[in-house]
Amino acid sequence: MKKKASPSPARDLPFEILTWSQVRDEVKAPGNREDDWDRVLVLTGNVVMPYDLGLDFHQGIFAQDDEDAPPFTGLIVRGDLTVEGCVLNWENDFGPFLQVHGNLVAKRIAIGGARLHVSGDVTTEDLVAVYNHGSVSVGGNLKARTLASHYSFNVAGAVDAHRYLGQDSKVFAVAGGVEDVKDPYEGKGVFVPAVVRDGRVDLEKVRARLAAGKPVARDAFTSIREAFRQLVAKKIAEPDKVKSLTLEDKGLTSLPEELFLFRKLEKLNLRRNNLRVLPEELGQLTELRELDLRSNGLLELPESIGELKKLRVLDLEANCLWRLPESLAGCVELRRVNLINNPHAYVRRAFGSWKQVQLMFDFPEVLTRLPKLEVLTFEGTPLRTLPTRRFDSTALSKATVLRSLVTQVDPELHAQLQVDVERSREKAAAYIGYWFKPETVSLESFYDAKTDRYDFAELLALLALLLRINIPTAAPYEEALAKFRGQSQGIARYLDWDGDKPRHVHALFGALRDALGPLGEPYPGDALIAGLRDVFAAHAG
Repeated sequence: MKKKASPSPARDLPFEILTWSQVRDEVKAPGNREDDWDRVLVLTGNVVMPYDLGLDFHQGIFAQDDEDAPPFTGLIVRGDLTVEGCVLNWENDFGPFLQVHGNLVAKRIAIGGARLHVSGDVTTEDLVAVYNHGSVSVGGNLKARTLASHYSFNVAGAVDAHRYLGQDSKVFAVAGGVEDVKDPYEGKGVFVPAVVRDGRVDLEKVRARLAAGKPVARDAFTSIREAFRQLVAKKIAEPDKVKSLTLEDKGLTSLPEELFLFRKLEKLNLRRNNLRVLPEELGQLTELRELDLRSNGLLELPESIGELKKLRVLDLEANCLWRLPESLAGCVELRRVNLINNPHAYVRRAFGSWKQVQLMFDFPEVLTRLPKLEVLTFEGTPLRTLPTRRFDSTALSKATVLRSLVTQVDPELHAQLQVDVERSREKAAAYIGYWFKPETVSLESFYDAKTDRYDFAELLALLALLLRINIPTAAPYEEALAKFRGQSQGIARYLDWDGDKPRHVHALFGALRDALGPLGEPYPGDALIAGLRDVFAAHAG
């Protein structure tokens, strides 16, 4: 996106014009493939601009009378900079850099592909960074009312802002650099309706409004919890009349305590939140017929779930449940249970580390004791065992265990179950692709640049988990070894993208190879362990 700008009055400031070769060592902002003879504008001392500062090539202060002359590629301010208007960059893919040696104070900041480097503090009302080709680096603190971006900033000091990091994320209040994850905001609770659509904040529209001097944030912000309290306030006079509540996609990490005032609830939708555990107070909602907990990252259910005697539908898809409480047998009216994709894709995030991850390897036999169960669905859950008893329910019409790790079925005992044992090897190998990949095995996950030290504990825990998943499926391990080989090549390329960091690749794969000794002790002579030594040795140097 590019818009024409009139010549800037800032051109009247006492600029010094230097070449890129003269300032190259001074510039801390990432390069933009500048040539030695490209020109850089330099202002020395503290500067006040009572107008907008445009950061687009060939416009405003970067306009040039002679089109054949080398372009102006950036602005250096050797002091503090105050912009009483907007620091504005329209082009998403690139833009001149702005480097401020002191502090930057601006009414508004709205950039795209421009590169901003401030050695001191940045203070502004609203800051938006559109797309992800630009960069923002702050040596001190960053303070803004709202901060909206498609990427994270490099801020050495503390951030104070209501921060939105794009896509489907929520807005979080950040104070002193600490993000309040327990009290998130929806975009519509912070930003004006003109820039919010389908729950997302349109950063292009935010930039356009900031450029026009229009407000992008509400006068007062309302968090999800506060919005719920406001909703409750309208219904609390007659709580027993509330039969259904939807708290879908609210970014909740815990349930509002006001929820449990509605004792006559029959249907509760908690889809797509960030709930890891549920409070025991859930058992107070004894009239519940349907409970939708899909896509939360839940680790466990509370023991009190057995108090939900009237519950008929329990949707647990896309969580990280590794067990079910025995108290679930108290849900005597339960008809449908959905356990597809446990764990879901973000298993490490849900548990906090690979060392803490637990998986549902054993079939929860409490499900066989539900007297009215009609439909039970497992798919993509790493079950290794099947129940040792028949289902009590005579109404069971569909019970599936698909894409699991089960290798043996008792035709008589498990006649009620549909199980695809022939895909167990394929499913076990698939976990290698899910978790052993460049995004997971990143340099930051095992290397501390400040101390120049390696710590492979997390990745060795991941390797141990993948061995535990794959080895019981029995040799041959062609699928698993092929997946490890392909993923290892991708990780090695990613870690040494520029070809100048082979030591990190050698260190990582050397550690993985060496760990196969102790990790392989429970599996003497196993073919997967032997094959992996060759896979890892190929990258260990």
